[in-house]
Amino acid sequence: MKSKIAFFLLLIAAGFVFYLGWTQIRIKPGTFGIIQSKIGGVRQKAVVPGEFSWSWDFLIPTNAKLNVFESKPVNKTTKISGNFQSYDLNGNYSDYMNYYFNFSISLSFTPEAIVSLLQDNYISDDEDLHAYLSNVADSIAQMAADYYLRRSMADSSFNPQSVKRDELISAIASYRDFPEIDVTIFALTDFKLPNYNLYNKQKNMIPSFESYSPSTKSSSSSASSSGSSLYGEDSAENETTEGSLYDGI
Repeated sequence: MKSKIAFFLLLIAAGFVFYLGWTQIRIKPGTFGIIQSKIGGVRQKAVVPGEFSWSWDFLIPTNAKLNVFESKPVNKTTKISGNFQSYDLNGNYSDYMNYYFNFSISLSFTPEAIVSLLQDNYISDDEDLHAYLSNVADSIAQMAADYYLRRSMADSSFNPQSVKRDELISAIASYRDFPEIDVTIFALTDFKLPNYNLYNKQKNMIPSFESYSPSTKSSSSSASSSGSSLYGEDSAENETTEGSLYDGI
């Protein structure tokens, strides 16, 4: 009788230990988890739905936590806008050098990529991940805007919508700055280029004609990064980023 009771208690203890370390049960569909412990640090292998996962880290009280992240892509619309502050023949401020680019961006990632971001202290939870990806989208949009403006300055007939996605991604080399992020959708939905022909015509007609490039300004409903732009005054709307990769004109 005593042996049966002992065996029964042993089964309960074993079941309890198994339950404490069973991490897969804590993960819902559409999410994945990353184990972070005080003793072992960030675990390399992510916990994903449908794949058995057990960790001894949770057997020690307060030693470990399971960081849960949504696995769906992050979608964002971003507007990059700015201007060369210039004046017309009558000395009045003109907006013909204004420009803007509207982008629709979708970023995806693998659980292994998020493990790296967590290890490098770029993020600590799902909220940080979304903020990080928002900044990535802003940076890529600014790179693309700089590329379009560079091309349009060299060729007044240039049409940004003629540039295919793969060509653009290769030209701005976003994979070098963000190797862990995959740009699945990068679409230019609307744009306006500066009128370089009129700008050059006025510059040739009026010797004293000048174009001013004031400090960059930006507004964002989430996160932004600072910098100065090649193209005069830049403003970023709808969660956009400020600045450019180039200086001078």
